Amino acid sequence: MNKTIDKPLNVALYIRVSTDRQAKEGDSLEAQEEALKTYAKEHGYIIYDLYIDGGESGQKFNRTNFQRMLDDVRNHRIDMILMTKLDRWFRNPADFYKTAEILKKNKVNWKTIWEDYDTTTASGEFWLNMSLSMARMEAKRTGERIDAIFDHKYSVQKTVCTGNLAYGYKIGKDKTIEIDEEKANNIKLLYEHYINSNNLSETVKWFQSNIEIRSYDSIKLYLKNSAYIGKFVRKRTGEIIENYYPRILDDETFYEVQRLLKKNLKQNKKNSNTQPYIFSGLLKCSNCHNNLSGKTNHNHHYYVCKKATLNITCNNKIFISELWMEKYLVDNIYRIMNEKILIIKNLQEKKIKTNNDNTIQSLKKKLKKLSDLYINDMIDMDVYKEQYKTLNEKLNYELKQTAPKKEINVKEIENLISDDILSNYYSLSNEDKRKLWLSIIDCVIIKDKQNIEVKLLNF
Repeated sequence: MNKTIDKPLNVALYIRVSTDRQAKEGDSLEAQEEALKTYAKEHGYIIYDLYIDGGESGQKFNRTNFQRMLDDVRNHRIDMILMTKLDRWFRNPADFYKTAEILKKNKVNWKTIWEDYDTTTASGEFWLNMSLSMARMEAKRTGERIDAIFDHKYSVQKTVCTGNLAYGYKIGKDKTIEIDEEKANNIKLLYEHYINSNNLSETVKWFQSNIEIRSYDSIKLYLKNSAYIGKFVRKRTGEIIENYYPRILDDETFYEVQRLLKKNLKQNKKNSNTQPYIFSGLLKCSNCHNNLSGKTNHNHHYYVCKKATLNITCNNKIFISELWMEKYLVDNIYRIMNEKILIIKNLQEKKIKTNNDNTIQSLKKKLKKLSDLYINDMIDMDVYKEQYKTLNEKLNYELKQTAPKKEINVKEIENLISDDILSNYYSLSNEDKRKLWLSIIDCVIIKDKQNIEVKLLNF
């Protein structure tokens, strides 16, 4: 008699902690991870991945790694989700049932190892609802207490409530805000230079060359930041708190810069090229997979990798003229389409499946390592978010390549070629040209003018 051997379950370990209080009560990230790994080992489960949301509220549905886990659920990589307690997952009944529906659709179970819930009975369902409602009420009460504490710190104590201080300031004794004299002087020089030059781009280049390497957007924000005249704007409420920051600038200097910025913005809009970018959203950097940004110079459009221009996690200093891109596609699109047709026919005949599992696993390991660095306070939240976004974009791109492709109607593409859809291309408006390419192309991945990959729509 043949014995049926059950296949071990692939489990996801979900971990979340949002406050120091929880860590002190034995609910730290490390404690949860150790307990979940021990439980999985004892039950013979295979740990597919670890999903850690540090410092994110259970009232938020769009938590970074929670959403990554749901993506893996939808792609059938997970059989079960383990967590320590229900409130690590959700404190909102509506979000819980929204997620439960996704799990049910994909036949994925969930279990809390420190609590016991039975949703197969009416009483079990009732207690689950009660637990979620109580957790949500407690979270709101905690939020109200925290808000009251922050209100006092912002308005009365004028102490630091966030690690994101404006450039030019530092944290002093008793968590008060002090002026960083060297950087404050940089701000004064920046404002002075902009007033004298009345040119934002030139001022940014001057600051980067003579003062400090900062991104274009950061330097532009320095020129708009009311912190330098003492004001602090609370993002959550929009409340303006006067005299929160020590002053670096006088009102006259600050508001003169605001007047010039506003005047130049109106002038730039008036002089800007009204023709739309033909390839906006279609061109991608081969290095970071981000869309190339459209720029205009003397009414000519061109495309660059914004991350590379800002020296952020990418070194692809590509510069593609829109006119050059048009000519390349017009001259080559029929050849590309014919080549793709042959490839698809060959793949459909041989049923070849692309295997990029090694790349996917490597990216997942990097994401796990990044989470470990953040948990162990070796990197701060800003670095974590920036690097996580880049790695996750690459992972999603690779996962997309492995997703099952629907059967392609090659005949439709052959008809596009025979119809000679480019016969009157250069008589079209930019908007119509854009619509034409959107109907044919999914994206164009560019390293340089000699290394271009055109991905056709639905291929």
